[in-house]
Amino acid sequence: MDEAESSVDRYPALAAMEAVPLFALLGYRFTDAGEGWAEITFTASERSSNLYGIVHGGVWLFLADSAMGGALGPVCDPAERIITTQADFRWLRGLEGGTIRARGRVVRRGRSVSHAAVELYDAQQRLIGQGSGTYVIIPPT
Repeated sequence: MDEAESSVDRYPALAAMEAVPLFALLGYRFTDAGEGWAEITFTASERSSNLYGIVHGGVWLFLADSAMGGALGPVCDPAERIITTQADFRWLRGLEGGTIRARGRVVRRGRSVSHAAVELYDAQQRLIGQGSGTYVIIPPT
């Protein structure tokens, strides 16, 4: 796959997601994408930490959900709404370092209900979390 085929710029849905203020606040950005998959890179900061000084679990969940929803973006009409209806996540190991890469992929794109999966990796490319989600696709009104 060449760079033009995997460019995030090809998918308006991903740019729209990045425009959400919470994305910018937490420092998420899509770093790669293609038909049925998307990747987000996140670097931890004080804003993403819990009271123990580690990345808050909710930040991991937001990252996982966004990567899965982002994976659906390239296979949906930009006018369709992709809404999470269920998500499941497992933390497999603690984060060492401050970078998480989340790679979401579409498992099944249905007419109105779709399924996705996600894997999170640390800077050493170790699997640190994984999950799945179900999404309802709402057509434009």
